[in-house]
Amino acid sequence: MGGIPGTTSGVTMPPPPIPSPDPLLLPMPPAVLKALLLATFTLHLMAVNLGVGGSLIAVVHALRGRPEDRDLVRRLAPMLPGAVTFAITLGVAPLLFVQLIYGPFFYTASVLTAIPWAALLALLMAGYVLLYRFVGSVASETVRTVTGILSALLLLAVGLMLVNVTTLSLRPDLWAAHAAASPHGLRMNTADPTLWPRYLHMVAGIAAVAGLLLAGWGAWREHAYARRAGLIWFIAATASQGLWGTWLLVKQPAPVFDLLMNASTAPSLTMWGSIACGGLALFMAIPASQEGSPARAVWGPFALGMASVLGMILLRDQARDASLAAFGFQPGALPHKTDWLSLGVFGLTLAALVVMLVVVLRWATQPRMAGEERP
Repeated sequence: MGGIPGTTSGVTMPPPPIPSPDPLLLPMPPAVLKALLLATFTLHLMAVNLGVGGSLIAVVHALRGRPEDRDLVRRLAPMLPGAVTFAITLGVAPLLFVQLIYGPFFYTASVLTAIPWAALLALLMAGYVLLYRFVGSVASETVRTVTGILSALLLLAVGLMLVNVTTLSLRPDLWAAHAAASPHGLRMNTADPTLWPRYLHMVAGIAAVAGLLLAGWGAWREHAYARRAGLIWFIAATASQGLWGTWLLVKQPAPVFDLLMNASTAPSLTMWGSIACGGLALFMAIPASQEGSPARAVWGPFALGMASVLGMILLRDQARDASLAAFGFQPGALPHKTDWLSLGVFGLTLAALVVMLVVVLRWATQPRMAGEERP
């Protein structure tokens, strides 16, 4: 599970080559930047869950081909391009905050895996184009499921590139060996045992939350099949987290693993609280997914599932700080000078984006089937 940085079997090793922080002062206190990072990342993640997870759900139901599945896909598809658009737009802010706070680690990791990191843009553009082709074909009798499958796979591959850089940014002790093995930035962070469990944990989370959002939409629109199908997706994906989450936990470096297993620490309390919310949501979702169950039965697991997601977002941030603390990095100690103008402009821009997101989603979720009236 990893050792103490700077030592190998009792032999002192040179410290990892961590670049010095940017000499420019941060434009606002680190605590404010962290709060904005968490808030914007949450918005970004919700759009990702709907866009990428919804694409996966739409493709699977399109392949099933039953009348109720085709109806569900026709209702779900219009939301997907807009959700992916907002996922991209809302992803800019948390990326910038990460660069401000964790710049020496993020930039080093992105340079060491330059080719996979640069490939992210190509994968994203290709997946986006194919998603539009899939959505455009949904209204016809011949749904292009191949384009939908390729789009979902490419969008999920974008997530793998992000996880690749993220995991490497947390392991400065692997940088020297990584650079020696791939001096031209061709290699992914396969030496890190957390890469694949973290990625699979993320994919399952995307599918679970997308199912939960679909179930909530079905309850809101009184669409019984969408409600039941969404809950089934949530149940299956959440149950799989028992495997992926456990795998990810045991592969954490020793200092982080010990911190998470110590019930007196904030990260440990966050982790177990999130797991408890997710587990309770899972058990409440099982009867709610049965045919004939009332629509209101969705809202209990919906609220608990979202609480679990918020807890996991906080836990992710806590685990990142714990990983980098082992290398002497404390984000709270970074020097700063508050730039109130920049803070105000950012706040207004973020508020405008949220309003636009609400308007677009309301437009996309209006009934479009023949004979239906817009509310």
